[in-house]
Amino acid sequence: MESKNIPDVVKLDEKYDTGGYTTRLVNYQPISHTELKVKSYPLDQIKEQRVQEALVVRDLLNVLMGLEGVYIRYNNSYDPNRRSAEDLRGPDYKIAKNMDLSLKSFAKRIVKLGKMYSVLTDFSEWYNQPVYGSILHKLCQEIRRFLTDVYLRWLVEGVEYEYKNNVQFSIRDIEQVLNQECIYKTQLLYELVQDICREMARRAMMDRNAVDFDNFIHDLKMDEEPTEYVNGAGSNGVLLMADSRVCPYAKGGVVLQIVQNHLRQNWGNQNNVTFLRHIFQSISNQYCTMLQKWLLNGDLEDPYDEFMITDTVKKFNAEPMVNSLNSERLWDTQYVIRKDGLMEQFLDKKVQFKILMTGKLLNVIKASCDVQSLASVLPLDIRPLQEIPKGTQLALYLDAHYKRANQLTWTLLYDGYNLPHILRELQRNFLLFNNANFFKNFLTKGIVELTKMRTDSVQIKLQRLFSQFQRCDEQGAENIILPLMNLQLDKNSFYSLIEQFSSENTTTSDNSELLQARNFDNLRDMLMRDLGFGSADERSNDVRYSIHHIQFEILMPFPLNVLISRPYIVQYQLIQRYLLLLHYYNRILEDTWFELNKNKIWRHPGFAPDVARWIRRCRIVHNHMSQFMKVILEFTTLDVIHSESRILEQYINNTNASSFEFSTCQMHIQDFLTNIMSHSLLTNGSLVRLLLQTMEIVHKYCKFVTSLRKTLCLIDFRLYEHYRDQLPQDHFYDEATSITKLQELHNYLEVVGNSFLQHRAAFAEGVRFYSEHGSTRVGGNLISTLADRLSSEMVALTS
Repeated sequence: MESKNIPDVVKLDEKYDTGGYTTRLVNYQPISHTELKVKSYPLDQIKEQRVQEALVVRDLLNVLMGLEGVYIRYNNSYDPNRRSAEDLRGPDYKIAKNMDLSLKSFAKRIVKLGKMYSVLTDFSEWYNQPVYGSILHKLCQEIRRFLTDVYLRWLVEGVEYEYKNNVQFSIRDIEQVLNQECIYKTQLLYELVQDICREMARRAMMDRNAVDFDNFIHDLKMDEEPTEYVNGAGSNGVLLMADSRVCPYAKGGVVLQIVQNHLRQNWGNQNNVTFLRHIFQSISNQYCTMLQKWLLNGDLEDPYDEFMITDTVKKFNAEPMVNSLNSERLWDTQYVIRKDGLMEQFLDKKVQFKILMTGKLLNVIKASCDVQSLASVLPLDIRPLQEIPKGTQLALYLDAHYKRANQLTWTLLYDGYNLPHILRELQRNFLLFNNANFFKNFLTKGIVELTKMRTDSVQIKLQRLFSQFQRCDEQGAENIILPLMNLQLDKNSFYSLIEQFSSENTTTSDNSELLQARNFDNLRDMLMRDLGFGSADERSNDVRYSIHHIQFEILMPFPLNVLISRPYIVQYQLIQRYLLLLHYYNRILEDTWFELNKNKIWRHPGFAPDVARWIRRCRIVHNHMSQFMKVILEFTTLDVIHSESRILEQYINNTNASSFEFSTCQMHIQDFLTNIMSHSLLTNGSLVRLLLQTMEIVHKYCKFVTSLRKTLCLIDFRLYEHYRDQLPQDHFYDEATSITKLQELHNYLEVVGNSFLQHRAAFAEGVRFYSEHGSTRVGGNLISTLADRLSSEMVALTS
């Protein structure tokens, strides 16, 4: 062969100048098909078969290292200087036409190995950068180690050595030597990196903003369906916050999942499985370390965003400062599941929940106790992870850490914050259940302000009154919840909030079914009739009495607000406002009873018979109203709240450190509030509207009664003579006027009495229908009990 004078060049390729060692190209692979350095001797002129075979073997030694020879060259379309991270296809080779057919057959098979070597070499160079993450970096390291310690060792010590020292060495021997160890491993790595490259190319070509949006919408739709998480006590819907964004590169769990897929595909070949399992165990060490630190101490050491948990706060380079204002938001949104790259063993919602919850609980403990490490607190006798567990092994591993996190949380909440006392105080001071001191010292003193329209001055007076109550409360230092409360007059009335709550949680079919109840159409027409109080729509929208707007706010301190979160506080407030309304209307009915039965004007012995009959009728109507409101109040406080409080208290008393589960505790508190809401009919806007309209009739009636002292003196002559000196000078008795006025009172009382009876009957019928046909059958027996009591009360009063 004749050598040609072609200069070799050493240069720094500016195109790939990123500062790494791999960018320094020294005499890069000889491109024979563009600048031929050696003039080849024609194969058809070589008569000796062994000589031709020796020349081909020498070329194959170059090809197996990704280079090209004289008779086996790169395809004209291949340029090693033009490569991309997503398209590492390696060189295609062309073989001399005049080569012996048997030699060409062997060469075609062996050159494929050379292509694989080139692809693996390029892959280990391209994806060795930090942007692709530590797991892909570790895979590149394993590829380089294989190529150096296995592939090139067998090539140099085996094939090349035999070629130089064994005159009998043939092209068949090359294939036999390589088949012993190299080919199947190289093939597995080649297929693996090809899948990774295809995934990289797919992500590079996709519209990530559109995909992120589609994933977000899909998650919203999935959230509307029942969550599959099932805890030890039963089914419980748990909303798992997730990051649905797609990373621009395949890294972390995506790479590990690709390796797992190849393991599954080669399950029938023990050699392949052993090699791939070694690769998987080696590259997953960093992932195991991240999982172990998260489960043991709540630490998220994931600089390259590869782990299944992501920190949404640190994405914005912000170090969170935990306080009462942001702690609950951080609890809900700081740590979320990264859906991109979830491995198959982490697809189960139960597994995701336990992993996420364990680390979050540990972070709450660290923030509350101001410590950095919990490794020595309640240590576990578990060996460090060497490989990501699956199946039963993963379940046992997670259960141990999950149980430990819950035990530490038990110690924090029960021993540190006396959680049973906190829950009891929430019911007493915030829910206003069984709190006689509050109704005696606040409601009674503020009854006048609560009857006024909502204004800023009324709010200031009520706030001042409540501050006095807080200072004078007899429990003193034992109070934790009461000092945190503050009073405000919400711009939304109670019914407007219930209407929003009902529209979100009660389907339209519930109300449409209720409207099909017997005589409900007649009731609706009756409610729209002008009874002197305004139409039904006006009454529901124009309620401006302060009692319909009063609300107590509370800012739960950290970490209690993690357990008793804002959605729970909102439900507490709805029940609280409902109880205030019930107590308020029962209170004004009591005051009206004293007016009707104790005031000397109403008890004057000299009334005319028609006036006396009218007063007796007033007392009967008042009795009907009073009995109705007492039934509602007693049912709500004793049958609903008291019974649910006993269930919650029983759970707390029967729980210890070994059986405590944070999510179960949240579930019991949620069940406590949900059952009260549903059993008290607060989840049905139609029934609440009926009840509030009935209460408004009661309110109008009580105002009517308490304003009649002067009117009574003017319609009865004896009463006028007795109280003449106390009446204004322009008030005088006239017999004709008194008869007309008395008739007006009769008519008004008749309208009020009939309207109240119709509303009460319609409410009882609606409760009966709801308990029997409502889509929510929870507590149906309890609600039917209320319907029975209302029916019995009506029968008793009628008889």
